[in-house]
Amino acid sequence: MSELSRDALLAIVRDVWEKHDPPPEHLVHSMQAVAAMAASDLDVELMELVERSTELAGVRGSTAYTLRFVHGDTDLLLRVAVDGPRSRVDGWIVPPEPMTVRAIAGTEPASHDAVVSDSGRFELTDLPLGMLRLRIEPHDTSRPAFATPTFEI
Repeated sequence: MSELSRDALLAIVRDVWEKHDPPPEHLVHSMQAVAAMAASDLDVELMELVERSTELAGVRGSTAYTLRFVHGDTDLLLRVAVDGPRSRVDGWIVPPEPMTVRAIAGTEPASHDAVVSDSGRFELTDLPLGMLRLRIEPHDTSRPAFATPTFEI
């Protein structure tokens, strides 16, 4: 029996890995979206996912879950509701301040915007299912914009 070269052994491991543990289909698309956003001339920082909880499905087959993100002193709570092929996000930002929230689906440009109310509440309706991230842009131009990590609806 002959010994395998290092390259031949690594090729076997790669083949087994690709067959039994392939990357998720949306991974390349999601990473391209993240890279495109990072390469933009805007100062973008990611929020940290702190908590995710799931609620029971509703009577009509709709589902809802809650996400919580934290970035510095800003806390973002999201309630994501899915009903059929579309979804809705209700959000609360603490502490409340004038901001615009933009929903970015994959690499598509922001198509859904909301302005945060005086109480810190906003809503985004008729969102497509799939990968989504929220970009939060403070109206105070001295504060940089930041974004949530991509999450799936």
